[in-house]
Amino acid sequence: MKAWRQGLLGAVMLGSAVVVAEPPPTNSAQGTQLHGSERFESINIPHASVEGPPLPSGVTCATVKSGMVGGRIVVWQVTCTGGTPPFPGALQDGPSLVGTTFRAPFEGRSVKLVIQEARCHVGITGAPVACSTENLNSGAARWEFRVSATTDDKTTVPLCPTGSGFALAVPHPWSAGGELLNNPDYFTFACAPSNQGTSSSPFFVGGGVIAKCIDWGYAPWSGATNGDDITRDSHELCTRMARADYCGEGKSNTLDGTPLSFMGPQNALALSTNGYPAATVNQGQYALEAVWARDSCGTVRPLCLGKKRWDSLSLEATCLNRALEAGTPPVIATGPSIRPCEDMKLTNFADDTLLVSYSLFIDRALVMFKKNDTEFVTTTSVVADLQEHPGFMDVSTFKTDLTGDGLADMPSPYVPLRAEGPILSAKLPANIKKRMGAFIKPLYRCVDSAGRKLLTDSNTCAPATGFFLHAMNSDQGIEGYVYSSVDTVGTGQRRPLKLWKHPTLGFYATSTQSPSSAFVFIKDLGYLPAVGQLPGRDL
Repeated sequence: MKAWRQGLLGAVMLGSAVVVAEPPPTNSAQGTQLHGSERFESINIPHASVEGPPLPSGVTCATVKSGMVGGRIVVWQVTCTGGTPPFPGALQDGPSLVGTTFRAPFEGRSVKLVIQEARCHVGITGAPVACSTENLNSGAARWEFRVSATTDDKTTVPLCPTGSGFALAVPHPWSAGGELLNNPDYFTFACAPSNQGTSSSPFFVGGGVIAKCIDWGYAPWSGATNGDDITRDSHELCTRMARADYCGEGKSNTLDGTPLSFMGPQNALALSTNGYPAATVNQGQYALEAVWARDSCGTVRPLCLGKKRWDSLSLEATCLNRALEAGTPPVIATGPSIRPCEDMKLTNFADDTLLVSYSLFIDRALVMFKKNDTEFVTTTSVVADLQEHPGFMDVSTFKTDLTGDGLADMPSPYVPLRAEGPILSAKLPANIKKRMGAFIKPLYRCVDSAGRKLLTDSNTCAPATGFFLHAMNSDQGIEGYVYSSVDTVGTGQRRPLKLWKHPTLGFYATSTQSPSSAFVFIKDLGYLPAVGQLPGRDL
């Protein structure tokens, strides 16, 4: 996710309703999954499948029902007979639910879910709240559960393999496209993150964005009640934002660990200049990412993207052309003109249900350019032309910005050729870089006396003789970071980045595939990160 960093939020105003979300004073390191349960992301659990916790010897109950009261799952065992003394029936909640079983459709079969342990949930945004009767009844506290999952092949695994290992029970099912559906006959388990930092400097890892948004104050219920359309809409708005689901189709367009700051329209207006959103927050560290809203068709997606987000998009975003065409009316006969969020008047949306997000982007677009069909440069120093915005795998509107001033090089001899994918930013936050440790390594920017450029993993520019390190603005010549190794069996499969050489002309090129048949392979440089996947070990 987009990890959270404390920012400028106060209470957040969403539309005509007030949804209070205090600023989380912590960060986290997940965001590509809704539930955080990896293999079991797609399951929705029918309440009708419940098998209550074990009963006293000799007791049978004619009625066993499951239901949600706000964020609290309860099981009724009534009309019971037998037992000594007679069992009067019970309303099971929290720890008394240990042993309760549910079954959910899964991959054409089913998965058996068993509650193994229950404890009071400790959120990421403040001090623990005791699970007293008063706090539970008011909605101030809630239980979380360690759940096992057994498939029809009898393999039993934890439902939450990362994070804290515990999950919140959350009302309603989700569609495969990431839409929260209003159906009280179903619920889901949402895995919570774990703090792998310290109490004074926490760093939350794992889990999914459903649990994160609940802790941020965007639960799909109201207090101790089951909520309404507004609370559900606000919760979905938060989850789309937290995953960078730009197209509203259930696909993430972010790297795990990307820092995030967000606020509602009133707080954004308080920071704005002449009604336009501020370009940066947090002393300029966080750049404007997107303005998120629900459109007239009920789809949550951005009204726009910030300029730095356009420039940093790796083009693995799932539907760039389709995602934002509704953001502004056409201004030229050939089609819509996509504007950056910096040009959107927030005062026109002051009473709407929306969120404004800012980010310290940890990914950059790595694009290959060519010069005269023989010389190549692969760089993250690019600028996107929004008047002719790119679509999937279309790099035609990217320009080089080799001076790093935020403006396209004019004139430029380089023509865009291919998007290689995302690369970890040279400005990777120190805490994330430390946690990634030996899993990542820098790519260095090198140049020769003729001005030819390449990227390699050596600060001496080896094995390219005649090339020397090219540092800019005291960046030590680091273009960005790639993975130093790849997990070939995990979910985070990545593509290798390679160094190539033209054997007769002596030109070099850095790319995932050979620029032409004339080039020969020199060495592997590392692996590109994977947008929208959860490698598990990245942080």
